[in-house]
Amino acid sequence: MTLIDSYKNFSLPGRIIAITVAVWLSTQLWRLFLVLFVVSGYDWQDALALHSNLRDFWLTPWTLFTYMWVHADLGVNLFHLVFNMLWLWWFGTYFLRWHTGRQFLGVYILGGLFAGIFFLLVYNVFPYFALERQYTSLIGASGAIFGLVAAVAVARPNEQIQLNLIFTVFPLTMKWLALITFGISLLNISSNTGGIVCHIGGALWGVIYALSEQRGTDLTGWFNRTGDWIANLFKRAPRMKATPGGARPPFPGERARDVDYNARKRARQEQIDHILEKISRHGYDALTAEEKQLLFDASRKH
Repeated sequence: MTLIDSYKNFSLPGRIIAITVAVWLSTQLWRLFLVLFVVSGYDWQDALALHSNLRDFWLTPWTLFTYMWVHADLGVNLFHLVFNMLWLWWFGTYFLRWHTGRQFLGVYILGGLFAGIFFLLVYNVFPYFALERQYTSLIGASGAIFGLVAAVAVARPNEQIQLNLIFTVFPLTMKWLALITFGISLLNISSNTGGIVCHIGGALWGVIYALSEQRGTDLTGWFNRTGDWIANLFKRAPRMKATPGGARPPFPGERARDVDYNARKRARQEQIDHILEKISRHGYDALTAEEKQLLFDASRKH
């Protein structure tokens, strides 16, 4: 079984995890290349991380999407990737119990975008962050993941789960698990302020999505329709296939007109044949004026 076949067998959270890990491995190989060849000035974070400074963001607008797919380097914080992927797997699996894969993908991607926009707004609106925004950048899928966490907690607050603590199994409701998860992230606010802002933005998106869904509105609908439209642009138009049978079937009334035309044509031809036979027997002068005119008209059509 090839890697592509294995990938196709993954669940949707598993596919996103596979893509994220592949991107992370690529960034690590790139960093190793730079170190071995003593190359500077080509750090992957400059091109993929979301910069809080609007001047830098306008130069790299694609980072609003790419930042959620990259994580900290191996030598800096391996657990950044590991814990994010674990939370993605757990809450993504729970989310899919009551939603479709299209909704999951919409909530995840839009959660990352919303968290990134929230991060930019906070860092550029409040003067408190004036100094930090000169050097702060954002990476990681936690904003998108917190969107899933909040959406699940609001949609199924009293859903019972069994939290395995190695030595014992601790029963917990979904709302408390979400609150504990958010509380743990707040413990790092002194060293990861930008990340906490991103988490708040993602959680806010998840709450908005879940409340809108309870009112009968799916906020991922437009996103999925846009995605379908873009995907269809790259699909090749089906070739016209020739089938035996030739011409189209006649429209109503055409068949009757064809029958009348053929009948008139046969009758006219019989008249011409009769005139030609008369000429062969009695000569041209034996024809009547009407027969001569009919023969003249027939000769003009040929």
